[in-house]
Amino acid sequence: MNVVMARLGILCVCLTLAFWVGGPSVNADSPDTPIAELSAADPGNSFSQQQIVDAFAASHDGYSSDELIVDERLRLAFIKALGIPAVVQSSDQSLADDQTAALLELLKLRKRGRLDVPTTRTRREDISAIADTAEIAIRTVLDRNDVSIDRVLCDPRLRDEVQAEAEKLVPGVSDRLIRKAVLRLRKVRRLRPELVLRVAQWEKEVVTMPVIGLNLDVIPHSPGVYLFRRDDGYLYIGEAVDLHDRMKQHFAGSHNSGLAKVLAVQSTDALDGDNPQKSSVVLELHVFAKDSPGRQTVMRRAYESELIRSREPKFNLRP
Repeated sequence: MNVVMARLGILCVCLTLAFWVGGPSVNADSPDTPIAELSAADPGNSFSQQQIVDAFAASHDGYSSDELIVDERLRLAFIKALGIPAVVQSSDQSLADDQTAALLELLKLRKRGRLDVPTTRTRREDISAIADTAEIAIRTVLDRNDVSIDRVLCDPRLRDEVQAEAEKLVPGVSDRLIRKAVLRLRKVRRLRPELVLRVAQWEKEVVTMPVIGLNLDVIPHSPGVYLFRRDDGYLYIGEAVDLHDRMKQHFAGSHNSGLAKVLAVQSTDALDGDNPQKSSVVLELHVFAKDSPGRQTVMRRAYESELIRSREPKFNLRP
């Protein structure tokens, strides 16, 4: 009886939390409902559907809503048409929230087919040359902030962050084209689950070696990504500017407690004959040439993040 009552108590708590977190329902089909109210995560003020449509009609200069999102001149005209100040000071985050809310609502109206404003102009541009730069930049920002691509494109602070990451790779690259490439990647779903295939062009060498009896002297002083794995799956994935030095740190006492315990029992299991085949750990190194893109921290971390996503190592936090 006590067990049943305890379970009922837990169920009541969960239902109460669900009510408070979920909040009251909103009729998404009502045209009078401000779009920002449809998502509790949306920041800033609420704007009615008609306000958004009128502002877009007054500012889009014949272009689509997607083009308005990526083009700073059109974006600022749209913001101004809604009466929102264009310049965002670092001390006034509410203005950035208002701009973000307005642009998110514009995208939602377009996706729902409620943006009934004709477009008469298009820009056809080849952005293939910067597609990889845009992909790495947006992945870095998404991993860092745990937000959607739409929010990054609509939030002026995150837009700047994407551009800063892109310029680490290609100084002076066009911010409009970077945003356009990000939008294109999202549309064609080319934010692929791994960068592995393109990394093959980075002069990468993959080597594997058993942890038991490992000679650290054979590990190169090169940038790369490393994977500890067993027959039952991956244990830990990391990146380093110097693989030799990082491995010395791990074997001296890894900062990751789960991995440290596994490495500590390797020699013991082998000496005791306690099924060493099952417990044996293999070190896999993805070694990049010192003059390859892998020498850049942002590139290695993008690659590391994709490996963590796809291989689900036991002791990593998911990116």
